[in-house]
Amino acid sequence: MKIITVFLVNLLIFMPTVSFAQSCNSIQSIDWLLGYWIADDGKSITIEHWEKVGLGSFKGYGESRDKFSNERKTGESLRLVEMANDVFYIAKPEQNDFPVAFKLTQCSRKTAVFENSTHDFPKKLEYQLGLNYKMMVTVSGEKGNSFEINFIKRDDD
Repeated sequence: MKIITVFLVNLLIFMPTVSFAQSCNSIQSIDWLLGYWIADDGKSITIEHWEKVGLGSFKGYGESRDKFSNERKTGESLRLVEMANDVFYIAKPEQNDFPVAFKLTQCSRKTAVFENSTHDFPKKLEYQLGLNYKMMVTVSGEKGNSFEINFIKRDDD
């Protein structure tokens, strides 16, 4: 009986770790990102939209507009792709001549962290899925240089 009790206790201790572990080499591990996300900080509206375009690829776009004049402030085309057993976030901001790739370095059922230590800014993009269709994105660089965007998922994809 003691052996069974010890076995069950160990199973309960280690089971959450095993069941929530995710492989970060598949785009399917972050399919919760799909959809239309909107953030309103009072001054501007920021959107991010992701859709699946193939087994190993999502495409998206992001833009920010002045809330009152609707003037476009920033825009970028986005891709998530599986390549050589890794997942990459590829951003092509309008002001850049070339796209920038960030490697998925951490993931779970509710988080995705993409990094590129050689890029000037940002160096890290952290996506955190919250409750009630909310998502926080932290964009960070060196020496504490960062900002957050708090999105809410819209129903009308």
